[in-house]
Amino acid sequence: MFLYALLLLTIVIALFWLASFILSHAETVTITWGTWGSYTLGSTNLLLALLLTFIAFYFFIWLIKSLFGMKKNIQHYRSTRLSHKAGQSLTQGLMQFTSGHWEKSEALLLQNINHAETPLLNYLAAARAAHMQESYDQRDQYLKKAVAKGENARIAVAVSQAEMQLGSKQVEQARATLVHLLELSPAHPYATKLLANVYYKQEDWSHLFELLPELKKQKQLRATVQKKYAAVALKGIFQSAALKHQPEKLHLLWKNLPAATQSKPQAVLHYIDALILIDDTKLAEKILLGALNKNWDTDLVERFGQIEHVSLNKSIQQAEKWLQQYDNSPELLICLARLYRSNMLWGKARYFYESALNMAPDTKGYLEFAELLMHLDDDDNAALCYRKGLRYCVSQKGETLYLKSKNLADPSKAEKIEKDVDIFYTI
Repeated sequence: MFLYALLLLTIVIALFWLASFILSHAETVTITWGTWGSYTLGSTNLLLALLLTFIAFYFFIWLIKSLFGMKKNIQHYRSTRLSHKAGQSLTQGLMQFTSGHWEKSEALLLQNINHAETPLLNYLAAARAAHMQESYDQRDQYLKKAVAKGENARIAVAVSQAEMQLGSKQVEQARATLVHLLELSPAHPYATKLLANVYYKQEDWSHLFELLPELKKQKQLRATVQKKYAAVALKGIFQSAALKHQPEKLHLLWKNLPAATQSKPQAVLHYIDALILIDDTKLAEKILLGALNKNWDTDLVERFGQIEHVSLNKSIQQAEKWLQQYDNSPELLICLARLYRSNMLWGKARYFYESALNMAPDTKGYLEFAELLMHLDDDDNAALCYRKGLRYCVSQKGETLYLKSKNLADPSKAEKIEKDVDIFYTI
């Protein structure tokens, strides 16, 4: 093209010079054609002849150029036509995919793929179609071909591959894919979300816990899912350290938690449960008391009634102080019932169980109260409590618990119960 333009420019300059020369020598010009004769031209006619010669020469050059470029034009036309057909195949293939015709979709997506403007999309969609047919080997082959389309395709392919691997329950393979993806693109939001799901499925609590700050920063998860991950991860790392009998690691994990996390009742419960697993009930009680004195929480109160206490009498006194502030708390009432039962104060335990269950039915409370009544040989009331507890488990509807009066056959037990009840009413 450059040579063609240069030649044309040279000819124009030459003709311009020749025309100027002729006009400056306004004479007739005789052109002799060998033995064929001669022809005489005036300056005007000569200029016209030169112009026609130039036009003829330009047309001749254009014709030669067109003939040589015909093959290229044909190839361009064919390529454009095939590219258009490839675009149609992509559109039809995607329509078949959304309609659920996976096999047809796969075939259409691969038609004229070598002439497609976006072969990456064709291979990714074909991989999805193969995945839906559970042709996982074929799916992976399409993904490899998609990667070959350029370095920029690696991230898109890895995301799609991880999604499909998770969908086909290839969790370990998905983990490897996502770890590699995060090496290519650190802090990739969707990859981080998928990897958190992998860690959750594999119960890899330590890695999930390490990922929590990034998940919170990226805001990729719903609040409920974020809380669930945080709860199970924290519980998991505490239990892991406790089951491995690593108290130093357990205490260090708690110490390194942010103050905001340490103040959450759920975190306190997980730490206490782990302490109980390593038989450090003294520290568990201390942590629990400190947390309750700072922030009142019904779950912590419930656990206070379930753990072993260093000094049961002091714990009862503490719970009775709380009762002055929170006398309408069914959790505190059942906590006191459990503490009195552990201290073998049967009358008080019976009173508080009945009061708590009439205020708020509880499946464990029904069972514990029924067992207490069985222990006291009060079989009729125990059976009544069992029945009401069973109905509550099925219907989730509470009923008022009216215990039947009982003529106690054992005077010693009657005396013990009456004494306990009298003591309670004098407090």
